[in-house]
Amino acid sequence: MALYTLIVRLFSRLNLACAVLASAILFFIATIIFVEVVGRALTGTSQLWVVEVSEYSLLYITFLGAPYLLEKNQHVMLDVLYAHLSPSGQRAAALFNGVLGLLVCVALAIVGTQVVIDQIASGVREVTVMRPHSFWLTLSLPLGMALMAFQFLDQCVRAVTGRAEA
Repeated sequence: MALYTLIVRLFSRLNLACAVLASAILFFIATIIFVEVVGRALTGTSQLWVVEVSEYSLLYITFLGAPYLLEKNQHVMLDVLYAHLSPSGQRAAALFNGVLGLLVCVALAIVGTQVVIDQIASGVREVTVMRPHSFWLTLSLPLGMALMAFQFLDQCVRAVTGRAEA
């Protein structure tokens, strides 16, 4: 179990780094939108890339921040129902939630990776002003889902072993 604990710590640090990056991206979006609003008010002109970069950044904020929130149990949960279960019922619910989440995240990570590989091979670009390669946008999905899959796996291990929450 020592190796598993080491892996959990490694993923925890990776999740934290991703959450910090998501926070930095959010700060960047707020800054460029503020500059855009002030610039438009003063000069009457607009930068077309600001809205597009902000939209794309929202994908990364979501998929970089979600694994950290899941690790810290700050995701959406039916606490009212969960609190009324017996300890063994809570473990069973946590295991069910972990298995279901793991399966969904693994499936999305696999399909997302296949889409990214296909987009790289075909050179698909977005039909927007900036015309970025599509894989740069799609890449956030398999990355976030893979990190979340590990968190759901850890949730399953904790439920089976009775180990305390992170």
